[in-house]
Amino acid sequence: MDTAIVKAKRIECFIGLFLLLPPILGVIAFVLQIFEADTDFSMMRELSSAWTAKYDQGGGMSAAPIYLGLMALAGVHLIKDSFYSLFTALDNTSDANNIE
Repeated sequence: MDTAIVKAKRIECFIGLFLLLPPILGVIAFVLQIFEADTDFSMMRELSSAWTAKYDQGGGMSAAPIYLGLMALAGVHLIKDSFYSLFTALDNTSDANNIE
């Protein structure tokens, strides 16, 4: 397989893994909250008004679950066809022969 394609797929896989990191942390915080762990990570006491609407404006829910869900979908979409590239060996000998 062409080394440029493998390298591009590896970059795509790393971007997908990066997009999956916040949703995974959100699931961990949710599970800790279910088991009533009193940690600052799982309690989320100090959410700013950027994530939730102010009470004097009628309140509202956070849009964070929607963002995390979309990030998870995008990450899985990127990983599904590129995860194999992490385990594919690059063939450097063919590049050396093409230079000469």
